[in-house]
Amino acid sequence: MDPVWYAIIDCAQDPRLVDLVRSCREHLCLFKGRDLDPRLLAASPWLVRIDAAEPLLGVWQQHGHGASWGLMVLSDMSIERLQRHFRRFLQARLPDGMLALFRFYDPRVFNTFIRAATPEERVPWFSGVQQFSVEANGGSAVHHYRLVEGRLFDGANLVG
Repeated sequence: MDPVWYAIIDCAQDPRLVDLVRSCREHLCLFKGRDLDPRLLAASPWLVRIDAAEPLLGVWQQHGHGASWGLMVLSDMSIERLQRHFRRFLQARLPDGMLALFRFYDPRVFNTFIRAATPEERVPWFSGVQQFSVEANGGSAVHHYRLVEGRLFDGANLVG
């Protein structure tokens, strides 16, 4: 399969997002469970395959600029495999041992994490993922993260 673009949309950022996500032909919630409360589903992270013919991308481009609606992922995995891949990262162990929700799909969180992570911590994120495209804080630019021979690049610039 050739790589295709997906997005992880943080529906907690805007009440319009869940209906836009559900209107996409291919969409899966990252949270597990068949009987999730509808209020939780409406504020959950969703994985969608990007299709320019569907309304989500256009609305995101018009109204989501700088609003931390999510991030884009280039991958050759199926949406089901990509869902399983990203579910692994939904929890983080805090220094006191407690587990917490890791909102990596928030661009502000992802940009901070991926730049601060060790090379070993970054590798699992890029397993099956060729690129993450993530807006900068405030939406002033877009970071295009790739892992090349274990080194993190943002576009042509070496990050770490």
